[in-house]
Amino acid sequence: MRVVVIGAGFAGLAAADELARAGAEVVVLEARDRVGGRVSSVVVDGHAPESGAEFVLPGYDTVRGLCHRLGLPLSPKGLHYGDREPRGVAADRDDVIAAVDRVGRARRAGADGTVAGVLDGIGLAPAVAAAVRARVEISNCHPADDLDASVLDASASGFGQYPSHTVDGGNQRLAVALAGTLGRAVHTSSAVDRVTWSATGVRVRAVGSEIEADRVVIAVPAGVLGRIAFAPALPQPLADALARVVYGQAAKCFIPLRSPAPPSAVMSVPDRYWTFTGLGPGGRPVPFCGAFAGSAPALDALQIDRGPTVWANRIAMLRPDLDLDTGSDGVILSTWCHDPWSLGANSVNSPRMLPGDHDLMLAGAGPLVFAGEHMAGEWASMMEGALRSGIRAASAVLQRHVTD
Repeated sequence: MRVVVIGAGFAGLAAADELARAGAEVVVLEARDRVGGRVSSVVVDGHAPESGAEFVLPGYDTVRGLCHRLGLPLSPKGLHYGDREPRGVAADRDDVIAAVDRVGRARRAGADGTVAGVLDGIGLAPAVAAAVRARVEISNCHPADDLDASVLDASASGFGQYPSHTVDGGNQRLAVALAGTLGRAVHTSSAVDRVTWSATGVRVRAVGSEIEADRVVIAVPAGVLGRIAFAPALPQPLADALARVVYGQAAKCFIPLRSPAPPSAVMSVPDRYWTFTGLGPGGRPVPFCGAFAGSAPALDALQIDRGPTVWANRIAMLRPDLDLDTGSDGVILSTWCHDPWSLGANSVNSPRMLPGDHDLMLAGAGPLVFAGEHMAGEWASMMEGALRSGIRAASAVLQRHVTD
Protein backbone atom coordinates (compact mmCIF):
# COMPACT_ATOMS: atom_id res chain seq x y z
CA MET A 1 0.00 0.00 0.00
CA ARG A 2 1.29 3.43 -0.93
CA VAL A 3 0.22 6.43 1.15
CA VAL A 4 0.94 10.08 0.46
CA VAL A 5 1.10 12.26 3.57
CA ILE A 6 0.55 15.96 2.93
CA GLY A 7 2.33 18.01 5.58
CA ALA A 8 5.46 17.31 7.62
CA GLY A 9 4.37 18.89 10.86
CA PHE A 10 3.99 16.75 13.96
CA ALA A 11 0.70 15.23 12.75
CA GLY A 12 1.97 14.30 9.29
CA LEU A 13 5.27 12.92 10.54
CA ALA A 14 3.58 10.87 13.26
CA ALA A 15 1.22 9.40 10.66
CA ALA A 16 4.04 8.65 8.24
CA ASP A 17 6.14 7.08 10.99
CA GLU A 18 3.31 4.77 12.07
CA LEU A 19 2.51 3.79 8.48
CA ALA A 20 6.13 3.09 7.58
CA ARG A 21 6.61 1.00 10.72
CA ALA A 22 3.55 -1.02 9.65
CA GLY A 23 5.11 -1.73 6.24
CA ALA A 24 3.36 0.84 4.06
CA GLU A 25 5.21 2.72 1.32
CA VAL A 26 5.05 6.36 2.39
CA VAL A 27 5.71 9.64 0.57
CA VAL A 28 5.64 12.84 2.65
CA LEU A 29 5.17 16.18 0.88
CA GLU A 30 5.89 19.39 2.79
CA ALA A 31 5.41 22.91 1.40
CA ARG A 32 8.04 24.53 3.62
CA ASP A 33 11.78 24.04 3.24
CA ARG A 34 11.90 22.37 6.66
CA VAL A 35 9.96 19.86 8.73
CA GLY A 36 8.10 20.61 11.95
CA GLY A 37 5.21 22.80 10.83
CA ARG A 38 4.23 25.10 13.67
CA VAL A 39 7.10 23.75 15.75
CA SER A 40 10.32 25.57 14.94
CA SER A 41 13.47 26.04 17.03
CA VAL A 42 16.08 28.75 16.51
CA VAL A 43 19.49 27.78 17.87
CA VAL A 44 21.40 30.77 19.31
CA ASP A 45 24.75 30.25 21.08
CA GLY A 46 23.86 26.70 21.97
CA HIS A 47 20.37 27.59 23.23
CA ALA A 48 17.13 27.03 21.34
CA PRO A 49 14.45 29.71 21.63
CA GLU A 50 11.25 28.09 20.43
CA SER A 51 9.78 30.28 17.72
CA GLY A 52 6.94 27.75 17.58
CA ALA A 53 5.24 25.50 20.14
CA GLU A 54 7.31 25.32 23.30
CA PHE A 55 6.05 23.64 26.45
CA VAL A 56 5.88 19.88 27.05
CA LEU A 57 3.26 19.60 29.77
CA PRO A 58 1.99 16.82 32.05
CA GLY A 59 0.03 14.23 30.09
CA TYR A 60 2.15 14.59 26.97
CA ASP A 61 2.71 10.85 26.93
CA THR A 62 3.06 10.58 23.14
CA VAL A 63 5.71 13.30 23.05
CA ARG A 64 7.61 11.61 25.85
CA GLY A 65 7.30 8.15 24.30
CA LEU A 66 8.61 9.28 20.94
CA CYS A 67 11.46 11.22 22.53
CA HIS A 68 12.45 8.12 24.49
CA ARG A 69 12.33 5.94 21.37
CA LEU A 70 14.35 8.43 19.33
CA GLY A 71 16.90 9.16 22.04
CA LEU A 72 15.90 12.78 22.63
CA PRO A 73 16.24 13.91 26.26
CA LEU A 74 13.82 16.38 27.79
CA SER A 75 14.97 19.24 29.99
CA PRO A 76 12.92 20.78 32.80
CA LYS A 77 12.31 24.48 32.22
CA GLY A 78 12.18 25.18 35.94
CA LEU A 79 9.11 27.41 35.75
CA HIS A 80 5.47 26.65 36.42
CA TYR A 81 3.53 27.08 33.18
CA GLY A 82 0.23 27.28 35.04
CA ASP A 83 1.29 29.73 37.76
CA ARG A 84 1.82 33.22 36.39
CA GLU A 85 2.07 36.35 38.49
CA PRO A 86 -0.54 38.83 37.21
CA ARG A 87 0.60 42.42 36.81
CA GLY A 88 -1.23 45.52 35.62
CA VAL A 89 -4.36 44.96 37.75
CA ALA A 90 -5.20 44.95 41.45
CA ALA A 91 -5.12 41.16 41.73
CA ASP A 92 -2.48 38.73 42.89
CA ARG A 93 -1.81 34.99 42.66
CA ASP A 94 -4.01 34.19 45.67
CA ASP A 95 -6.92 36.08 44.11
CA VAL A 96 -6.53 34.14 40.88
CA ILE A 97 -6.32 30.78 42.66
CA ALA A 98 -9.51 31.53 44.60
CA ALA A 99 -11.24 32.65 41.40
CA VAL A 100 -10.21 29.50 39.54
CA ASP A 101 -11.75 27.43 42.33
CA ARG A 102 -15.01 29.32 41.86
CA VAL A 103 -14.85 28.80 38.10
CA GLY A 104 -14.40 25.06 38.66
CA ARG A 105 -17.41 24.90 40.99
CA ALA A 106 -19.49 26.81 38.48
CA ARG A 107 -18.52 24.46 35.67
CA ARG A 108 -19.35 21.41 37.76
CA ALA A 109 -22.71 22.98 38.53
CA GLY A 110 -23.44 23.27 34.82
CA ALA A 111 -22.24 26.74 33.87
CA ASP A 112 -21.93 26.72 30.08
CA GLY A 113 -21.77 28.98 27.07
CA THR A 114 -18.64 31.01 26.52
CA VAL A 115 -15.65 31.65 28.77
CA ALA A 116 -16.65 35.30 29.00
CA GLY A 117 -20.19 34.35 29.99
CA VAL A 118 -19.04 32.01 32.74
CA LEU A 119 -16.63 34.59 34.18
CA ASP A 120 -19.27 37.32 34.03
CA GLY A 121 -21.81 35.09 35.74
CA ILE A 122 -19.95 34.18 38.92
CA GLY A 123 -19.52 37.65 40.36
CA LEU A 124 -15.75 37.99 40.42
CA ALA A 125 -14.18 41.32 41.28
CA PRO A 126 -13.40 43.13 38.01
CA ALA A 127 -9.61 42.98 38.44
CA VAL A 128 -9.69 39.29 39.30
CA ALA A 129 -12.01 38.48 36.40
CA ALA A 130 -9.66 40.39 34.10
CA ALA A 131 -6.67 38.35 35.29
CA VAL A 132 -8.41 35.01 34.76
CA ARG A 133 -9.79 36.11 31.41
CA ALA A 134 -6.36 37.29 30.27
CA ARG A 135 -4.77 33.98 31.25
CA VAL A 136 -7.34 31.98 29.27
CA GLU A 137 -7.20 34.28 26.23
CA ILE A 138 -3.40 34.19 26.14
CA SER A 139 -3.19 30.41 26.34
CA ASN A 140 -5.97 29.86 23.81
CA CYS A 141 -4.86 32.72 21.53
CA HIS A 142 -8.41 33.96 21.14
CA PRO A 143 -10.95 36.34 22.76
CA ALA A 144 -12.98 34.86 25.61
CA ASP A 145 -16.34 35.80 24.11
CA ASP A 146 -15.67 33.35 21.24
CA LEU A 147 -14.24 30.53 23.37
CA ASP A 148 -16.46 27.67 24.45
CA ALA A 149 -16.66 27.36 28.23
CA SER A 150 -15.21 23.85 28.01
CA VAL A 151 -11.73 25.32 27.48
CA LEU A 152 -11.80 26.21 31.16
CA ASP A 153 -11.41 22.47 31.81
CA ALA A 154 -8.56 21.92 29.35
CA SER A 155 -4.93 21.51 30.31
CA ALA A 156 -3.79 24.38 28.06
CA SER A 157 -5.82 26.68 30.29
CA GLY A 158 -4.80 24.88 33.47
CA PHE A 159 -3.82 26.87 36.53
CA GLY A 160 -1.40 25.47 39.08
CA GLN A 161 2.17 24.61 39.92
CA TYR A 162 3.05 21.82 37.54
CA PRO A 163 6.33 21.30 35.69
CA SER A 164 7.09 21.91 32.03
CA HIS A 165 9.84 20.63 29.75
CA THR A 166 11.28 21.06 26.28
CA VAL A 167 13.36 18.79 24.07
CA ASP A 168 17.09 19.35 24.56
CA GLY A 169 18.25 21.44 21.60
CA GLY A 170 14.71 22.44 20.62
CA ASN A 171 11.35 20.76 20.05
CA GLN A 172 11.94 20.77 16.30
CA ARG A 173 14.51 18.02 16.91
CA LEU A 174 11.58 15.64 17.38
CA ALA A 175 10.30 16.45 13.90
CA VAL A 176 13.80 16.16 12.42
CA ALA A 177 14.31 12.80 14.12
CA LEU A 178 10.98 11.45 12.85
CA ALA A 179 11.81 12.66 9.35
CA GLY A 180 15.21 11.00 9.67
CA THR A 181 13.60 7.60 10.20
CA LEU A 182 11.72 8.11 6.92
CA GLY A 183 14.79 9.13 4.90
CA ARG A 184 14.16 9.97 1.27
CA ALA A 185 10.42 9.54 1.69
CA VAL A 186 10.25 13.13 2.98
CA HIS A 187 10.19 15.89 0.35
CA THR A 188 10.35 19.52 1.46
CA SER A 189 9.59 22.55 -0.75
CA SER A 190 6.88 20.38 -2.32
CA ALA A 191 3.59 22.23 -1.97
CA VAL A 192 0.57 20.16 -2.99
CA ASP A 193 -1.95 22.02 -5.11
CA ARG A 194 -4.29 19.27 -6.33
CA VAL A 195 -5.70 15.96 -5.07
CA THR A 196 -7.71 13.86 -7.50
CA TRP A 197 -9.52 11.03 -5.79
CA SER A 198 -11.98 8.21 -6.33
CA ALA A 199 -13.02 5.05 -4.54
CA THR A 200 -10.01 3.25 -6.01
CA GLY A 201 -7.18 5.67 -5.17
CA VAL A 202 -5.70 9.14 -5.40
CA ARG A 203 -3.35 11.27 -7.48
CA VAL A 204 -1.52 14.02 -5.67
CA ARG A 205 0.11 16.87 -7.60
CA ALA A 206 3.03 18.81 -6.14
CA VAL A 207 5.47 21.13 -7.94
CA GLY A 208 4.13 19.94 -11.29
CA SER A 209 4.54 16.19 -10.70
CA GLU A 210 1.84 13.68 -9.84
CA ILE A 211 2.09 10.76 -7.44
CA GLU A 212 -0.40 7.90 -7.45
CA ALA A 213 -1.34 6.26 -4.17
CA ASP A 214 -3.93 4.13 -2.48
CA ARG A 215 -4.60 6.60 0.31
CA VAL A 216 -3.68 10.13 1.35
CA VAL A 217 -3.34 11.61 4.82
CA ILE A 218 -3.99 15.34 4.75
CA ALA A 219 -2.16 16.78 7.75
CA VAL A 220 -2.27 20.53 7.18
CA PRO A 221 -4.16 23.21 9.13
CA ALA A 222 -7.78 23.47 8.04
CA GLY A 223 -7.24 27.15 7.35
CA VAL A 224 -4.90 26.49 4.42
CA LEU A 225 -6.89 23.69 2.78
CA GLY A 226 -8.12 26.24 0.24
CA ARG A 227 -4.67 26.02 -1.38
CA ILE A 228 -5.49 22.47 -2.46
CA ALA A 229 -7.98 21.76 -5.23
CA PHE A 230 -9.91 18.54 -4.68
CA ALA A 231 -11.38 16.73 -7.66
CA PRO A 232 -14.12 15.88 -7.07
CA ALA A 233 -14.79 18.51 -4.42
CA LEU A 234 -14.97 17.36 -0.82
CA PRO A 235 -18.46 16.31 0.30
CA GLN A 236 -20.24 19.48 1.36
CA PRO A 237 -20.83 18.52 5.02
CA LEU A 238 -17.12 17.74 5.42
CA ALA A 239 -16.05 20.90 3.60
CA ASP A 240 -18.37 22.96 5.80
CA ALA A 241 -17.02 21.35 8.98
CA LEU A 242 -13.43 22.10 7.96
CA ALA A 243 -14.38 25.68 7.07
CA ARG A 244 -15.81 26.19 10.56
CA VAL A 245 -12.49 25.43 12.29
CA VAL A 246 -11.41 28.64 14.02
CA TYR A 247 -7.76 29.54 14.54
CA GLY A 248 -6.32 31.79 17.19
CA GLN A 249 -3.42 34.17 16.70
CA ALA A 250 -0.25 34.51 18.73
CA ALA A 251 3.25 35.90 18.64
CA LYS A 252 6.47 35.22 20.53
CA CYS A 253 9.33 37.51 21.44
CA PHE A 254 12.73 36.61 22.88
CA ILE A 255 14.96 39.30 24.37
CA PRO A 256 18.60 38.63 25.36
CA LEU A 257 19.52 38.97 29.03
CA ARG A 258 22.72 40.75 30.03
CA SER A 259 22.83 38.72 33.24
CA PRO A 260 21.25 35.37 34.22
CA ALA A 261 17.80 35.25 35.78
CA PRO A 262 16.05 32.52 37.78
CA PRO A 263 12.92 30.85 36.41
CA SER A 264 9.87 33.10 36.44
CA ALA A 265 6.41 33.52 34.94
CA VAL A 266 4.83 36.98 34.86
CA MET A 267 1.69 38.00 32.96
CA SER A 268 0.65 41.40 31.67
CA VAL A 269 -3.11 41.38 32.15
CA PRO A 270 -3.90 44.54 30.15
CA ASP A 271 -1.71 43.61 27.17
CA ARG A 272 -2.61 39.89 27.04
CA TYR A 273 0.88 38.41 27.09
CA TRP A 274 3.08 36.57 29.56
CA THR A 275 6.82 36.48 30.03
CA PHE A 276 9.07 33.71 31.23
CA THR A 277 12.65 32.93 32.11
CA GLY A 278 13.77 29.38 32.59
CA LEU A 279 16.42 26.73 32.50
CA GLY A 280 18.08 24.93 29.62
CA PRO A 281 20.00 21.66 29.36
CA GLY A 282 22.02 20.91 32.45
CA GLY A 283 19.91 23.27 34.55
CA ARG A 284 21.68 26.37 33.26
CA PRO A 285 19.60 29.60 33.04
CA VAL A 286 18.79 30.45 29.45
CA PRO A 287 20.23 33.81 28.35
CA PHE A 288 16.94 35.32 27.25
CA CYS A 289 13.46 36.25 28.39
CA GLY A 290 10.62 34.79 26.38
CA ALA A 291 7.18 36.30 25.86
CA PHE A 292 3.98 34.95 24.35
CA ALA A 293 1.02 37.13 23.31
CA GLY A 294 -2.31 35.50 22.58
CA SER A 295 -5.31 36.73 20.52
CA ALA A 296 -5.50 38.96 17.46
CA PRO A 297 -6.47 42.06 19.49
CA ALA A 298 -3.34 41.61 21.62
CA LEU A 299 -1.12 41.43 18.55
CA ASP A 300 -2.73 44.57 17.17
CA ALA A 301 -2.24 46.44 20.45
CA LEU A 302 1.44 45.44 20.55
CA GLN A 303 1.85 46.57 16.91
CA ILE A 304 3.39 43.23 15.97
CA ASP A 305 3.12 44.03 12.25
CA ARG A 306 5.68 46.83 12.80
CA GLY A 307 8.23 44.57 14.46
CA PRO A 308 9.27 43.84 18.05
CA THR A 309 10.10 47.38 19.26
CA VAL A 310 6.80 48.31 20.94
CA TRP A 311 6.44 44.92 22.57
CA ALA A 312 10.05 44.76 23.73
CA ASN A 313 9.68 48.16 25.41
CA ARG A 314 6.52 47.04 27.18
CA ILE A 315 8.25 43.88 28.36
CA ALA A 316 11.01 46.05 29.80
CA MET A 317 8.42 48.06 31.73
CA LEU A 318 6.68 44.90 32.94
CA ARG A 319 9.92 43.22 34.01
CA PRO A 320 12.22 45.81 35.67
CA ASP A 321 13.62 42.86 37.64
CA LEU A 322 15.36 41.61 34.48
CA ASP A 323 18.50 42.97 32.84
CA LEU A 324 17.04 43.03 29.34
CA ASP A 325 19.01 44.01 26.24
CA THR A 326 16.07 45.41 24.28
CA GLY A 327 18.32 47.24 21.84
CA SER A 328 20.15 44.09 20.79
CA ASP A 329 20.08 42.71 17.28
CA GLY A 330 19.38 39.41 19.04
CA VAL A 331 15.72 40.22 19.76
CA ILE A 332 13.63 37.55 18.01
CA LEU A 333 10.00 38.03 16.96
CA SER A 334 7.95 35.19 15.50
CA THR A 335 4.33 34.94 14.42
CA TRP A 336 2.08 32.30 12.93
CA CYS A 337 -0.24 34.64 11.02
CA HIS A 338 2.52 35.55 8.55
CA ASP A 339 3.30 31.91 7.71
CA PRO A 340 1.31 31.14 4.53
CA TRP A 341 1.22 27.45 5.47
CA SER A 342 -0.43 27.97 8.84
CA LEU A 343 -2.13 31.42 8.96
CA GLY A 344 -2.84 30.89 12.65
CA ALA A 345 -1.26 29.64 15.85
CA ASN A 346 -3.64 26.83 16.78
CA SER A 347 -7.25 25.80 16.54
CA VAL A 348 -9.63 27.05 19.21
CA ASN A 349 -12.82 25.63 20.65
CA SER A 350 -15.29 28.18 19.37
CA PRO A 351 -19.09 28.03 19.70
CA ARG A 352 -19.16 28.47 15.94
CA MET A 353 -18.18 24.82 15.59
CA LEU A 354 -21.14 22.42 15.38
CA PRO A 355 -21.45 19.24 17.49
CA GLY A 356 -21.01 16.86 14.55
CA ASP A 357 -18.04 18.62 12.93
CA HIS A 358 -15.39 16.59 14.73
CA ASP A 359 -16.92 13.29 13.62
CA LEU A 360 -17.17 14.47 10.02
CA MET A 361 -13.47 15.34 9.97
CA LEU A 362 -12.51 12.04 11.56
CA ALA A 363 -14.54 10.12 8.96
CA GLY A 364 -12.85 11.82 6.01
CA ALA A 365 -13.98 10.85 2.52
CA GLY A 366 -13.11 7.74 0.51
CA PRO A 367 -9.32 7.42 0.43
CA LEU A 368 -8.87 10.84 2.09
CA VAL A 369 -7.97 10.75 5.77
CA PHE A 370 -7.48 13.99 7.69
CA ALA A 371 -5.14 14.73 10.61
CA GLY A 372 -4.01 17.70 12.65
CA GLU A 373 -4.24 19.19 16.11
CA HIS A 374 -7.65 20.65 15.22
CA MET A 375 -8.99 17.08 15.25
CA ALA A 376 -7.46 15.99 18.55
CA GLY A 377 -10.44 16.56 20.85
CA GLU A 378 -9.28 17.43 24.37
CA TRP A 379 -5.68 17.61 23.08
CA ALA A 380 -6.48 20.09 20.32
CA SER A 381 -4.09 23.03 19.90
CA MET A 382 -1.15 21.10 21.42
CA MET A 383 1.91 19.27 20.13
CA GLU A 384 0.58 16.20 21.93
CA GLY A 385 -2.69 16.53 20.04
CA ALA A 386 -0.96 16.79 16.67
CA LEU A 387 1.00 13.60 17.31
CA ARG A 388 -2.05 11.72 18.59
CA SER A 389 -4.05 12.86 15.58
CA GLY A 390 -1.37 11.61 13.18
CA ILE A 391 -1.21 8.22 14.88
CA ARG A 392 -5.00 7.97 14.76
CA ALA A 393 -5.00 8.80 11.05
CA ALA A 394 -2.42 6.09 10.37
CA SER A 395 -4.55 3.61 12.27
CA ALA A 396 -7.58 4.59 10.19
CA VAL A 397 -5.62 4.09 6.96
CA LEU A 398 -4.42 0.66 8.03
CA GLN A 399 -7.88 -0.44 9.17
CA ARG A 400 -9.47 0.63 5.89
CA HIS A 401 -6.75 -1.19 3.95
CA VAL A 402 -7.55 -4.40 5.81
CA THR A 403 -11.31 -4.11 5.25
CA ASP A 404 -11.11 -3.19 1.54
